[in-house]
Amino acid sequence: MRKRLSQLDNKISRRCALSPESQWWPWARAVAHAGDGPYVFGGLGIIYLLSLLWNDAYLQQADLIVSAIVTAAILAVTAVKFAVRRERPRPPGEFVTFQYDAYSFPSGHSGRMAALATSSIFFYPVLGLVLLAVALSVAVARVAVGVHYLGDIVAGFGVGTLVACGGMLLLSVL
Repeated sequence: MRKRLSQLDNKISRRCALSPESQWWPWARAVAHAGDGPYVFGGLGIIYLLSLLWNDAYLQQADLIVSAIVTAAILAVTAVKFAVRRERPRPPGEFVTFQYDAYSFPSGHSGRMAALATSSIFFYPVLGLVLLAVALSVAVARVAVGVHYLGDIVAGFGVGTLVACGGMLLLSVL
């Protein structure tokens, strides 16, 4: 059963992958990078600085909680990556900057973006929904550029969402 699922995942993912010569490749490439850690944490840092400037304690607290949840999701995804060690569909090339990222399962970008969107929904629902659309776009783009299988992004989204919901549940009981 596991082998059949893997073969189906491979088949679907290869059909969804773009050729670098495709007219859509530059767009997919740009969106695939939108979930990179420096962009996510850079954005969170800018929001925190703005919250200090605006003297907005609620925004400061929300930003710190979201940052902690995204960090926890990254750690969870990394632990699974090292345990599973699934090879990527294509050589990662420019899309991988760290050694652990040589593995594709689960998608770190999907996990990070799902955690960001899900945890943001608890504080700012409209922003969270916008981030959810961005997260889905990033996830699909990761398959389109061929650095992830469809199963990778589904698992990454699941891990990120579970970590975010678990983190928010934990905060509600403290």
